[in-house]
Amino acid sequence: MSAVKPTEKHSKSPRVNWHEAAVCALQIDLRDYDDLLEYMTEYILGKNGLRIDLLVVKKLSAQPIPRDIARIFRTFNLFEIKGQGSSVTTDAYYKTIGYAGLLIDQSGTRNEYSALNVSLTFLSLRRPRRLITHLCRERNLTVAKAAPGVYHIIKETFPAQIIVTAELSAEDYLYLRCLTGSLAETGLADRLAADCGLHREQEVYIRYLHQLTHANAKTKGESLMVCEGLLNLFGTSSEEIIARTRQEDNEYYLPKIEALTVQNDTLLSQNDTLAARNTYLKSLLREHNIPFDQEAENTAN
Repeated sequence: MSAVKPTEKHSKSPRVNWHEAAVCALQIDLRDYDDLLEYMTEYILGKNGLRIDLLVVKKLSAQPIPRDIARIFRTFNLFEIKGQGSSVTTDAYYKTIGYAGLLIDQSGTRNEYSALNVSLTFLSLRRPRRLITHLCRERNLTVAKAAPGVYHIIKETFPAQIIVTAELSAEDYLYLRCLTGSLAETGLADRLAADCGLHREQEVYIRYLHQLTHANAKTKGESLMVCEGLLNLFGTSSEEIIARTRQEDNEYYLPKIEALTVQNDTLLSQNDTLAARNTYLKSLLREHNIPFDQEAENTAN
């Protein structure tokens, strides 16, 4: 029996960060509404370090976003994101509903769900058929197709939807539609190349392409050639992208926290960070006249 060569461990394909790719794709496909939306990845809920994949804050809750994937958006929009090799399970579904309750609790709104305006989005490559069957048969809910790839869950506690990226219209959601490890459609790849070429200076496009290249590392032909060619077009390397991404992750909340708290030169503890984020959420609620303290509201009335 021949010994395993030490170098074989380096032959594994790089791990794809589907969460990052999906967040980048969402930001790009909704880029016309950047002034209304704020994206908070891996948002911490509660003191036990529980995290939601993505929290999207809609700054003007009363102003609609006329896009199929954003029609249910409220002030605070929780996203559960699944990569290519996984699907939205019933456990993940109810966990996200629980996270919505935690968000309400930490923001100071109790027994008044409508005041906080929370929505839930479950994003995956494929349609979660078992979950849909469970919701229809066991919960007597209705899962209705609102648009290609967008399914609304009717009569749930919170406005909720399932986004199936493989079914989305490429005309409207090119980056979410291309979010796959088997980008075999030449037409999609060409359109992606053309659009990315117009935004070569923007970090979010580079990060998206970095993950897409990793996802298609084993794909032969046009898709891999296009992804690698786009990275060259952007004049960057994978190492540079990784370094910038890590720095962005470490510093994501600092501008918001610094505006709300007095900091030392040392890093904030987890509790301090959580408190600062809570304060930030409450400041958004105040800014848009959304009540967050039911007792104070009753007293004022």
